[in-house]
Amino acid sequence: MQRTSLLGLLAFALVLIVSCSTADKSGIAIPKDAAVVLHINTSSLSSKLSWKEIQQTNWFKEAYAEADDSLAKKMLDNPENSGINTETDLVFFVKRQGKNGYGVFEGGLKNAAAFEAFNKKIKPSATSSKDGELTILKMDKDAIVAWNDTRFIYVGNPHLNDFDRYQEGEPKASLTSDSLVNFAKGLFNLESSKSLTSDDKFASLLKENGDVHVWVNAENLYGNMLSEVTAMIQNFTKLTEGNISAMTLNFDNGKIDVKAKTYYNKELGKLYEKYKMKNIDADALARIPSENVTGVFAMNYPPDGLKEFLKVLGVDGMANSFLGEVGYSMDEFVKANKGDLLVAVSDFEIKTEQVTIPSYEEGGTPYTYNKTDPSVKVLFATSINDKPAFDKMISIIKAKTGEARGGVDFFSKISYSLNDKWFAAGNSEEQVNKFLAGGANNKQAFIGKLTGHPMGMYVDLQKILKASEAASTDSTLKVILSESVRMWEDIVATGGEINDGAISSHFEINLVDKNTNSLKQLNQYSDRLAATRKRGF
Repeated sequence: MQRTSLLGLLAFALVLIVSCSTADKSGIAIPKDAAVVLHINTSSLSSKLSWKEIQQTNWFKEAYAEADDSLAKKMLDNPENSGINTETDLVFFVKRQGKNGYGVFEGGLKNAAAFEAFNKKIKPSATSSKDGELTILKMDKDAIVAWNDTRFIYVGNPHLNDFDRYQEGEPKASLTSDSLVNFAKGLFNLESSKSLTSDDKFASLLKENGDVHVWVNAENLYGNMLSEVTAMIQNFTKLTEGNISAMTLNFDNGKIDVKAKTYYNKELGKLYEKYKMKNIDADALARIPSENVTGVFAMNYPPDGLKEFLKVLGVDGMANSFLGEVGYSMDEFVKANKGDLLVAVSDFEIKTEQVTIPSYEEGGTPYTYNKTDPSVKVLFATSINDKPAFDKMISIIKAKTGEARGGVDFFSKISYSLNDKWFAAGNSEEQVNKFLAGGANNKQAFIGKLTGHPMGMYVDLQKILKASEAASTDSTLKVILSESVRMWEDIVATGGEINDGAISSHFEINLVDKNTNSLKQLNQYSDRLAATRKRGF
């Protein structure tokens, strides 16, 4: 029965991936103060991956063959046999309730009787009851499901109080099943003025063309979880109050694409508007003295904006007090730094070296083995605004890290140097010197993907996967890496621009095949990996 229930839940979860026909958002019931919302555009997803395509995969066929229950097989044949209307969108959200909270999964129904049978198969001991037009099933003490003829709502306890429990060392009472029932009833009767759909920012998010929409309200998510931190730092709530992230995910041809906007409260918003980040220095990226770059992160931040940010949080006095103890100040930090920052990882390879461990017994035979580890060159660089002020900062850091490490100078473990414009450090003295000398002008393809933005990150997945595949001696892992080389290309992330009162960002995982949508490719990739396991490599 346990295996049957799991298979039933698998079929139920797969409804999140595919459906058919057009979306209907009219049934969405989300309270305005929801902390996290996940909106699934079922019609968009189903246009990219059909249930029939999923049924052709090896892992699906294995699950179907192992299902020994007629209802489980019916749902694997067609998810609509669960009673769920796969023509309507699905929503998951979490809402805090004091120091507790509840999670909700909801959608539309085509067949209420089939839906009841589906849930009773998952929880045979559960009994249903009527409350007006609603049917309510208490799955266990932490979950219930309620439905009418057209909609269903699961409500569960996600244990959001675990953080507080850890902090205070004593358990908190969970929400009762009766409380969960009341939450469900409230959602079926949610007034439009109290619905998140009446929020202009959320409404704008749903208008974005996307397969999945994600909404995170930091203030509502963290609630009292950070109470001890906020007690120490008076204005710490500025980091969460009124701050919202809205993301749109698309499984496009050749890539998984995520676009995001982050909205801030008025005080932080004014600060970011006043101290806007400048675009990444393309010449700095071209200085990287390697044509085999595996990954890079670059940004341009305003040092004076960082100082004002500390003021907003009310910790500027604390920062100056700490720096004052070592003979430095925030004003000197602002004066020293220009704001360009870069970290580059290059020349990735898997190296095997022989390690010999002497025997503990006199005259014994030493133990020798091969150790395989990744090897990379790491370069850090930051631009200098005022060299004397920067020199002073480095001298203080050297002294203090030496004290913390028992007199061992941290900087003796790495190579570093500086000129009037740049400070560079890394595990390769040659790279440090070449970066400072300039003139490399390595106009690599990734530079064009990052420039024109205040922040950027690039990871070459092909270099990592190919090097790992070449070094692998495990047959199963080698096949997995080979399939991964065929699948993944690189990761590109950019952001930092301020538009319409929000900071925008863009993240994409690029695939090798540019002509097939990424959802279909993920299905095929999973199938190939499942086939690898089945062949027993």
